[in-house]
Amino acid sequence: MPKLKIGVMLVTCFAFVITLSAQAQLKTLDYPGALETDCNAINKAGIIVGTQKDNTGAQHGFAYINGKFKNINYPGASQTTAYGLNEQGGVVGWYYDANQVQHGYVLEISGHFATVDVPQATLTNAWSISNNGTIVGTYTDSSSVYHGFTLQNGKYSKFDAPNGATLTQFTGLNSKGIRVGLFKDSSNIQHGFALQGTKFIQVDYPGAGVTAVDRINTSNEYVGLWGTGTTCPTCSGYIHKNGKYTAVNYPNSTETRVRGLNDTGTIVGRYTDAAGLIHGFGGNP
Repeated sequence: MPKLKIGVMLVTCFAFVITLSAQAQLKTLDYPGALETDCNAINKAGIIVGTQKDNTGAQHGFAYINGKFKNINYPGASQTTAYGLNEQGGVVGWYYDANQVQHGYVLEISGHFATVDVPQATLTNAWSISNNGTIVGTYTDSSSVYHGFTLQNGKYSKFDAPNGATLTQFTGLNSKGIRVGLFKDSSNIQHGFALQGTKFIQVDYPGAGVTAVDRINTSNEYVGLWGTGTTCPTCSGYIHKNGKYTAVNYPNSTETRVRGLNDTGTIVGRYTDAAGLIHGFGGNP
């Protein structure tokens, strides 16, 4: 498969890698009283959306705006997550109904919730929303196989990574229409990818056994996670900018995942501390 070449970016297996041993500008962001906080997306205005677990273990979405948390709970749902955010303040994620079936949703800036369900899907997760309202995510079919989907102008389209991929997920897109995500190849090894038009581009962090691409901004900078094994949770985050990979590890953490970035290069994500507790974070590495 071709290596990554998006616009002016060129990444090869010999790509330059920087390792950051300390990120003084990364700050913990924990939802008050939560057992776990995940920061999943940030827009240029600095609004962050994410997911927190309460003291019963139930998941709830949140938005962090001007230093204050606002809850995001789909009406009547048993649990809600929040994963994507655009510049207008539209939010996407998924919720669990009374039967614990997962449905995607979009929360419009007006405060109106709408369900996002791929037809005939057994599960739908909405991961990201662009400024023009295009939504990307993943769904499972009746055989429990994961496929990527795009919802644009009211129409769903399906995408599967080529060459016998066993799983495909769209996790992000930018205003240029470039979509990113992850897939598992025919040997069940996980890689990141970008889809530029119809051109499929495999993305592998140098030396990694597992890679995911979570978000891409309008400058074609992208973030995600990587690990030397074939599975997490012993993974690190990364940011790719100006042709260079920078590994991101929150100080004194046992695992770090970078989930999102905005057009100013600010990143958000989650890390696990030595006691096994998961915290959200954000900042500029």
